[in-house]
Amino acid sequence: MKLKDKVAVITGSASGIGRAIATRLHNDGAKVVIADINLEAAQKTAKELDALALQVDVTDSKSVDNMIAEAKKEYGSIDILVNNAGIHIQKLVIELTDDDWDAIQNTNSRGVFYSSRAAAKIMMRQDSGRIINIITRLGGNPFSSAYMASKSAIWGFTQCLALELAPYNVTVNAVAPGHIGPGTGMSKWFEAKAEALGQDWQTFEKNVLSSIPLGRWCSLEDVAAAVSFLASDEASFITSETINVTGGWSSYGATPQKEIFE
Repeated sequence: MKLKDKVAVITGSASGIGRAIATRLHNDGAKVVIADINLEAAQKTAKELDALALQVDVTDSKSVDNMIAEAKKEYGSIDILVNNAGIHIQKLVIELTDDDWDAIQNTNSRGVFYSSRAAAKIMMRQDSGRIINIITRLGGNPFSSAYMASKSAIWGFTQCLALELAPYNVTVNAVAPGHIGPGTGMSKWFEAKAEALGQDWQTFEKNVLSSIPLGRWCSLEDVAAAVSFLASDEASFITSETINVTGGWSSYGATPQKEIFE
């Protein structure tokens, strides 16, 4: 119960990585707020965790401000903010539309800014807090330029915000998940990438796993464990850092063939 009575707001936590994080923080003793654009799904998850469900559109600053205000009203503080909500549209750069780019940046970048700004005001008054941003391992990745751009922006934002909030005993860090594998509901992105590369799943999976020194897919629980650590007092002297939960992955050489462009 290392997070006993701490209040944790997790965006995009009705399912996937966010749900795993919410479950872990709940099991560690935190009072959890399930914040998601899908209110019905958020309520279902919240019921299972005896948590508070709030609907939020992270691309709307007023919606985000309301989320933070409601959480503060319900529990009296905001001790932990996990910026997890995000979207991914996999296309070649030449196929990305203006709307595609804006949708990704608005959700993945603006959403983190809006949530962090609102929570920081409370944490500064408390003279304590944890902000944890879910990004990705930085580097090249075909079909993911808009997504990588948005996550790279949040990596830079993390560095700056950590310095601004350090005098208030608020830490700001990032967690970069590795390749989330089959059976988690998160592997659809890799299945789509395999198809885009013209590879069958068995070939694609073999290539990916051969590039991970620990030899397995990342699990949702692996990511949640890293977040739990950064949210705890054990990480009180860690800020402006990124934990790569990747199994040592570097690159699996996924280069699209010329035929894909034609």
